[in-house]
Amino acid sequence: MTTAATAATRISTVTSPTLLLAVLYPVVGALAAGPVGIAWSLLGMVFTVVIPAAIVDVGVRRGRYTDHHLSRREQRAVPLGLAALSVLVGLGVLWLAGAPRAIVALQVAVLATTVVATTVTLWWKVSFHVAVVAAAACVLTLLGGGWWALSWLAVPAVGWARLRLTAHDLAQVVVGGLLGAGVSGLVLIIAGVASL
Repeated sequence: MTTAATAATRISTVTSPTLLLAVLYPVVGALAAGPVGIAWSLLGMVFTVVIPAAIVDVGVRRGRYTDHHLSRREQRAVPLGLAALSVLVGLGVLWLAGAPRAIVALQVAVLATTVVATTVTLWWKVSFHVAVVAAAACVLTLLGGGWWALSWLAVPAVGWARLRLTAHDLAQVVVGGLLGAGVSGLVLIIAGVASL
């Protein structure tokens, strides 16, 4: 394996949607409400990270899915649909329990992005890696401002990695980025937790 291919593989692994969300939630919790916000974010992660990851893991172990990245488009609908359902349940739990508005808005953003990207991927293999990293950059910039805007530098790096591994073509990478940032940003602005 070449140096570039090795780098692309490592970038894709450390920026998998599951890992990115696992990092994003506590950061958003801290930005929104300090240590208490982190506790709320961990509750949200159960429904957004833990349960969806378990669904994919069980599917891979049983041979239903080729890999944890859900590389084959035709294998994405069921696990992503179940993940969306889990995020929806988590949204209900967070809302009923009185979680901070930014955490609830993040849950809505993840749900909306998952639903839109899953709908698109029924016909076309949009890049979930790029969608999630662009969504994370948008959320961090809108909520944290300042230095958090540097998180956008991860978007082209992840896009390059997905192209280098031939997991996606350029259009799938670009649409993934636009979809992730657009949907997440719109949700946060509508929720009133961020402004342009």
